[in-house]
Amino acid sequence: MTQNQWDDYSSAFGHDDLIAVLSNRRYPGEGRSGRISFVRAVGLNSDNLAFPKQIHSGYVEIASRPGIVPNTDGIISPGGSFVCSIQVADCLPVFFANTESGTVGLVHTGWRGLVSKILPTAVNSILQIGESLRDFSVLIGPSIQACCFEVRDDVIDQFVPAFYKKNSNNRYTVDLQKWAVHQLADSGITRSRVTVIDKCTFCSQDEYHSYRRNRSKAGRMIAIIGWR
Repeated sequence: MTQNQWDDYSSAFGHDDLIAVLSNRRYPGEGRSGRISFVRAVGLNSDNLAFPKQIHSGYVEIASRPGIVPNTDGIISPGGSFVCSIQVADCLPVFFANTESGTVGLVHTGWRGLVSKILPTAVNSILQIGESLRDFSVLIGPSIQACCFEVRDDVIDQFVPAFYKKNSNNRYTVDLQKWAVHQLADSGITRSRVTVIDKCTFCSQDEYHSYRRNRSKAGRMIAIIGWR
């Protein structure tokens, strides 16, 4: 496997031993076996892998052991004992890291997650384990952008008006990235420590999987964060 099969965001966190990556369309695997092989390919220990069984929820769990964590969409590893992973195909992969304490996390953040305030929940989970938010950096990876994310008026009342605009025919475009940054900043994460990767998964057909573009035929990208 060559490195052009994933995007490497490790340098955004400023520590040589921290790995933060997202597979792209050139990576052939997905599901549990694909996740395990990907963890090994980027130089991490697959025996320490912890990942949620995603349900498009607002739930975040603190990892206490490796393996599948049911009925949640975010995973926090206190002290970085575990390698965290999620899968995405338009939703926002949100990476958390504290290079002082070692704590890392990943949150699968779709529009339903934002409505359910999953990012404030993640931040509250970090506070509950006694971490200082000023030491955290956050990265929002490639995801569907406002140019391509559209909803109808049957669900728009669940969204915050500051982050959408109306188009014709009772359709609205929504900026999920701005909404996510707002939730993080409003929860106490320093805005200057939030990095947003300005790539649209729907537009970037040669680079990324997109559920909205390919529906049931869409693959998934795998996000991973952990310590060497």
